Amino acid sequence: TGYPTRWEDQTKYRGGWVVDGQRQKTLRLRLQGKWGTLSNIFYNPYLPTLDDYFEPWTYDYQNLINAPLADEQPTARAISMVTGKYMDTIEAGPNWDDDLGGSQVYANNDPNLDGASEEEMRQ
Repeated sequence: TGYPTRWEDQTKYRGGWVVDGQRQKTLRLRLQGKWGTLSNIFYNPYLPTLDDYFEPWTYDYQNLINAPLADEQPTARAISMVTGKYMDTIEAGPNWDDDLGGSQVYANNDPNLDGASEEEMRQ
């Protein structure tokens, strides 16, 4: 759920803030401190990958424009903008789950609802 996939999962992407300390409570970034930023300046293992977003695609519009007259409607197949090859399936994209945001499938996979009671889930 979300974009990139499971973007609200703070344990996966280490986003947000945490409170440290028993007596002296201090607020710090969950991802890393100043020195962690410096050590991960060229590589951060917690950032979303291309698979977490989607493989960008376009369509073969030339097939629509240049198709000869026929009884069948021509189609525009999806083409990967990364590899330039035809794609058989498209699994995700921006705003992919917006129309299904209220479905039980997405609610069951929402990291914000982990640990919620049955009563809280019904509300």
